[in-house]
Amino acid sequence: MHKRIRKQSGLIVRYIYLLVSCWLLTGAFTSIDKNQGASERGNTELSTDNETIRIGLLIPDDPATDPLSREAVHAVEMAVKRINEDGGIQGRNVEIVTRSCEGPWGVGSRQSVELIYDEDVSAIIGSLDGENAHLAEMVIAKAHIIYMGTRATDPTLSNANIPWFFRVLPSDRQQAERLMEEIYENRNLEQITVVSTDAYDDEMAANTFLRMVHSQKRAAPIIVEYNAENADFSEIIASLQETDSEGIAYFGRPDHLNDLIGQMERSGLHQPVYTTLSMLQIKDREIINSFSGKVMFVCPERWSGFNDTPFHIRFEEEYGYEPGIIAAYSYDGLNVLVESMKRGGTDTENIRENLSQLSGFSGVTGQLEFHENGDVVNNTFLCY
Repeated sequence: MHKRIRKQSGLIVRYIYLLVSCWLLTGAFTSIDKNQGASERGNTELSTDNETIRIGLLIPDDPATDPLSREAVHAVEMAVKRINEDGGIQGRNVEIVTRSCEGPWGVGSRQSVELIYDEDVSAIIGSLDGENAHLAEMVIAKAHIIYMGTRATDPTLSNANIPWFFRVLPSDRQQAERLMEEIYENRNLEQITVVSTDAYDDEMAANTFLRMVHSQKRAAPIIVEYNAENADFSEIIASLQETDSEGIAYFGRPDHLNDLIGQMERSGLHQPVYTTLSMLQIKDREIINSFSGKVMFVCPERWSGFNDTPFHIRFEEEYGYEPGIIAAYSYDGLNVLVESMKRGGTDTENIRENLSQLSGFSGVTGQLEFHENGDVVNNTFLCY
């Protein structure tokens, strides 16, 4: 029997609590619909500014202190500038209204409500983690307004089959499919170790992978979980030394992976590491380059040569630093949303219909089109 280092039992309980809490939080909005009269929101009429189309942007933290939130803001800002210079949407300029979900748990729900009912946005871009994305999703389900996800990979977001939900990046399930194909079919590995943190998104990704391993009747992986706030890899190193593990499926913080690999090398361990596209959040290119030959991760279709793309060059010239995966997906999310509005206006049903029928939209991450549940058609591959 394979060694199970730490039982991952908290995720299911937390997720059930999350769903119940979301339901309670949004219960107050049951009678509110985006298309109902403005008098129900305490206003006499909707915004009369027909010259501007407002789109909401939800970010997890203050962009002044959080680099990933700042990256999302800058990418959307750059996209809007280009769109308005090209004539906007049917002659109307686009304006972004940004809200941060920083603060006590549940802020994401309130900020979503404010964007929809106070700011009168036509759609929302969400560069949010999984927990905050669930809060926003519960609100848009009541309000019937489009939410375009550009960061959260939690598969339960699309499993809910809410017709207003879309995302431009692959879900945990889609990424797990790529990883399993490489690990079990291309590399013919049998025994692997799954490493994750105890953070919500990491646990969700790891458990999605583990469920797929079980469903395909592969050998049960060794499981090691470490604390996201206190990265101690001694248990992982000991497990790799004591077992016959042939490789690692890593679902942890990007900034910890370099330390883990360094400790592995000092301990004479050289198992290959397979991980998700979250690793592309690392800003230090030297660290990513140091992974060559050691780490294989999920990449967008057009990640090869990304540094030489017009998007990358313009972004670095405009903001003085290199864009990463958060910027790339935020840029694509705004552009694909605007494209759907250009084709049919800002009515929610028309936006949804145009997004659902979209085929071959060319983004900086690759060709974009969507499944019926709102997930993007998987356009990723594995790269070193």
